[in-house]
Amino acid sequence: MTDDTSATGGESGRMTRRGVLALVGASAIAGCSSIDSLGGEREATIDAYNLPDVPRDEERESPVSPSIPVDITAEHFDAARERIRSLLATLPTPLGPEEIPNGHIRQHLTDAASDASDGLDDARTARTGLMALRSLRRARENARYAAAGWSVVESGRTAAPLRNEHERTVSAAHETRQKHDYIGIDPVRAALVHARIETGLERASDMDVLPREESELLSVAEWGETAESAQAYLDDARHLRARFAASLPSDAGTVRPTLTDAAETLLVDIRDRQADLPPETAADERSPGQMVVDELRWEVESGLSRLTDAVGPASAVVDANSQIARFRALDRIQSRREADELARPSDAKTVRDIRQTAYGALTAALESTSRSALARTVLVDAGHKVMAADRELTHHQGEISATTLDRSVADYWHATALARSVSAATHQTVRALQAD
Repeated sequence: MTDDTSATGGESGRMTRRGVLALVGASAIAGCSSIDSLGGEREATIDAYNLPDVPRDEERESPVSPSIPVDITAEHFDAARERIRSLLATLPTPLGPEEIPNGHIRQHLTDAASDASDGLDDARTARTGLMALRSLRRARENARYAAAGWSVVESGRTAAPLRNEHERTVSAAHETRQKHDYIGIDPVRAALVHARIETGLERASDMDVLPREESELLSVAEWGETAESAQAYLDDARHLRARFAASLPSDAGTVRPTLTDAAETLLVDIRDRQADLPPETAADERSPGQMVVDELRWEVESGLSRLTDAVGPASAVVDANSQIARFRALDRIQSRREADELARPSDAKTVRDIRQTAYGALTAALESTSRSALARTVLVDAGHKVMAADRELTHHQGEISATTLDRSVADYWHATALARSVSAATHQTVRALQAD
């Protein structure tokens, strides 16, 4: 695949699940209208042909893309692309058994080089600048993995210089974190940008993920990937910081006290909400409604540790906003269950309606808040739930039990509840950031 390949190339030739089933013939899948359960009762069944027609696309992306309110320069993207191409240029083409006799090792390097090339294409067609940064960073990691591995064969390279390179990058990231100034005018925008910078610097200085491969060649390859990953995170964080500073007036002051106070205020509310959670009840059956309750309960119970261990005040604010949205989503789901509004669907039309409602809730949430950038941080996760539900639907064919769709239905309901809760959560977070 080249840089000139269209992102939509081949779309007309892709066969959807409905198209496949149509070729098989409706009569082949009509079957009976029910399936005998183990107890001899007849469960409701659904013809998969009538479910939403979701394309079989393993590269499907979330309906809501992550973004950042900063303009990333073309020069920064170009520098990353050049770095990737220069690393790939060190590899022989093709990389065959004459170069690396061991097929297992050769496949690792070949796959990494291929993933790096794909990453260049992904970045070119990315829907947001932040997604392009992510694609290029992963491409850099893969390209360095392949190049470092090949350098063992070509020049007998060892891991020592790569370990030293990584240590220097980690030290630079630590120094950058210590000197980081939380400048800003709008505390909401500042929270979103500084949270990304905090995360990038934290990952650039991470010493926990280190190579553990037994093969010397692959160990060197992983050290190359580790060193490149740290440098890529550091490069991106510094660029975001510089671009954000350039967008502000020269007299912009610090917003660190504002972020810290807001994080503490939101954390108090989250602790109160967690203390008021009703006791967990044992469900008689594993219904999709119960699945959503269990998942949201787990998320709000486990999320407190992430807040208390946040890498910085900006990340704490952004994470708190997400947690408050999840608490509200849990309340919403529990209310719907008590009102008997979450009955398992027994026909395909209801499943289609549930899916459409989830997509509509995502769109409405983005359009209904004046702080869509902050809401988006939550809606990206909601979009992942929709994406997972869609992918699950593509696995079904023929006449299936209604319970088979529980996972997809639960994910659609989860996404809907989260999307419909984000506006109130965002409003509360903005109030905390704007408090005197």
